[in-house]
Amino acid sequence: MKPALPMRVLLVICAIAAAGAGYRVLVAARQMPAQVALLDSLHRNDAHTRPDARHRTHSSETAAKTAASASAAQVAAASTTAAASHARLLSLRAPLSLESAHDPFTASSWLPPPPVEAPAAPVRPPPPTAPPVPFTYVGQIDAKAARPQVFLSNGDQLLIVSPGDVIDNQYRVESVSESDVVLTYLPLHERQVVAIPREDK
Repeated sequence: MKPALPMRVLLVICAIAAAGAGYRVLVAARQMPAQVALLDSLHRNDAHTRPDARHRTHSSETAAKTAASASAAQVAAASTTAAASHARLLSLRAPLSLESAHDPFTASSWLPPPPVEAPAAPVRPPPPTAPPVPFTYVGQIDAKAARPQVFLSNGDQLLIVSPGDVIDNQYRVESVSESDVVLTYLPLHERQVVAIPREDK
């Protein structure tokens, strides 16, 4: 190894260190122009300081402090706004499951989640009603007896019933009068009437 090579390496390291220090000074000078200008004016006017110059120096210091505090307030406001925007974006993002949180290929969206629709109230079916009376009055025997007998037709079927009789386990004859026959539909305990037509004399 030649004796000049370590010297060259040392010179290169010193040059890199000097360049880094110069870069730091340049960055500091750009960030604080008011302080650099203030120090420069103090060095220039140090030899012949006047009362009005002192006043100007004091006012420039006040202006520099005001500018520095204003820039700090702007930086704080900008950071607060950025934090609020970031929090809002995180709230809009759909939450990830434990499995998908560690999966880099999981599809995620920044769109707000769809609104949750309340389930519709179930529609209650109408209460059951008795079917129309399938019987038609045909005639009767012993209308003035204690248990008169009535002829009722149901399609091709002819029935002879009296009060208290049960028809097909669905209808019970309650009463017989001159104007109608009262039946009870047993599944729903609903009363129905079979009208007796009047005979014109």
